[in-house]
Amino acid sequence: MDVDIPAFSKQQLHQQLERLLNAFETKGINVKNSLLPGLSEQEIREQCAWFPGNIPEEIIALYEWRGGQDESLGDDRFVFRDNKFCSLKKAEAEYQSMMQFYGIIDESTGQETLKYSFPIASFDGAFYVIPTKSHSFDSALEKPIISVFQGFDIFYYSLEKMVETCVEWVQHENYEVTGLYPEEVELEIWQKHNPGIFSG
Repeated sequence: MDVDIPAFSKQQLHQQLERLLNAFETKGINVKNSLLPGLSEQEIREQCAWFPGNIPEEIIALYEWRGGQDESLGDDRFVFRDNKFCSLKKAEAEYQSMMQFYGIIDESTGQETLKYSFPIASFDGAFYVIPTKSHSFDSALEKPIISVFQGFDIFYYSLEKMVETCVEWVQHENYEVTGLYPEEVELEIWQKHNPGIFSG
């Protein structure tokens, strides 16, 4: 995959996340009700002591913005496509579940698949994860968003690209609480922000 990913920017990510939040609210989806307050870097690192790898700046920035969501605080969910933004407590539980079902040995490398991948969103046994160290998914992408569900697939070039994609989906006139339809429209926007995605 021949791609050029801009350097990560916390400021840019936070701006995009605010745009996504506002897009949901404009549609009458009251996601603010379930979002937890942002955390300090120290709090994030302390609450992620269970994770075996280093916590990269992308994850720090995400949870500095908001602490994920408490599903008991509201009915409307802050989602990335169809996966709910995990609180750090939820991320720990989802990591354990993911490793139970998908933490297998990669025969090509002999390494434990997904061990150093951090779940930031999930829904019913599906996970969006960020690899936190070198990985075998695509060498052109340092920290892609990987979908883990009956296999492993790159869904977005980066955390920022995922949020950009979600913003345009939610802003689209066809968007409903269940998603954006028809699928061709969703895919067109997906590929606009992540050119060549799913092409091989």
